[in-house]
Amino acid sequence: MKKRAFWIVAVLLVAAAVAVRLLYQSPEDAHERLHAEEARAQAEIEALASLPPEQQLPRLKQYLAPDAQVAVRTAAVDAVVRIDAPEARALLRDALRDYASPVRVRVAEMANRLPREEAAALLIDCLLDHDTLVRQTAITHLQAMRERRAVATLVELLRNDPNDQTQHMAMGALRAITRQPFYARYTDPSEKRARARQQWLEWWTKAQSQYPSRESQPLYPQRTIPAPDLTLRTIDGETISLRNRPKPLLINFWGTWCGECQHELPALIRLHEKYGDQVQVVGVAFDEPEGEQGLRKFCAEKGVRYPQVMGDQRIADAFHLHGVPQTVLIDTQGDICFWWVGERDFGTLERALQAVMAKGSPLPADTARE
Repeated sequence: MKKRAFWIVAVLLVAAAVAVRLLYQSPEDAHERLHAEEARAQAEIEALASLPPEQQLPRLKQYLAPDAQVAVRTAAVDAVVRIDAPEARALLRDALRDYASPVRVRVAEMANRLPREEAAALLIDCLLDHDTLVRQTAITHLQAMRERRAVATLVELLRNDPNDQTQHMAMGALRAITRQPFYARYTDPSEKRARARQQWLEWWTKAQSQYPSRESQPLYPQRTIPAPDLTLRTIDGETISLRNRPKPLLINFWGTWCGECQHELPALIRLHEKYGDQVQVVGVAFDEPEGEQGLRKFCAEKGVRYPQVMGDQRIADAFHLHGVPQTVLIDTQGDICFWWVGERDFGTLERALQAVMAKGSPLPADTARE
């Protein structure tokens, strides 16, 4: 009888220990579980390759849903590219409506593996994407393809894109496609680069009739997810709700110790100064070596005047953060419309904000959330 009682107590203790572990799981355990789920989904996507395309596509569409993990969605993009079917092309184009930058960038990276007609159409649309990284990826592929139908949009980039590197890449692509001599190195003085740019624009006024054109039709994200139901407290005591916003909210996850984050700061400062009455910019700083006092000092020295929050595990878990910089743009309905992983320039942030302000939300009012 005593032996039986002993085993009953032992079983109860083990069950209690398991329950406690599940309730109070460490962040490391949660991250390990997330990675395991990603790996399992990615393996399942790879296994789909043995099935006929008509059986693969419905499954891949599920893996591309906005509630799937980002790594899973990018793996699904790779799988869709391998399928030679009109339905696959439509699915790939629809992935450009994803709110997460890694998915959109992956579409641009993989587009050149499509048949030439489909690749050219998709990449020309990517030339005027809101994200500078997507634009630059498209330029690289179209240059390698020597795609003449891209010339008109490349000239448009020269005329309107404020990013110096994008303009330099566009000139390189134009030179490769048209064999015209106008060129300046990225390291040349700004006057020489401006002169080369003007030569291209003047050449185009006479040469445009010689080149077939395809008007770019960029796709802005419409596939959104609700922001976490959190309230942030700034180091000055202000509370900021992520939902039911009076105006859009742009959150930059960063750290004063992060070189890429520091390089991005001028774009964020400029956005705050230009659009501060139309969007609330907030920094969430993680792993600050000198704590709140060090963060205040750094922001004062760098001219960062928008509110700052000390990042903690609660915020990291809510957004599944595994590194900085990352930036999210949340609309007034509390939905994440854009999510950039890595540094972004002012043009990317401005174009995204203008899209949100122009429509109230990238998601049309008569379209159900996916």
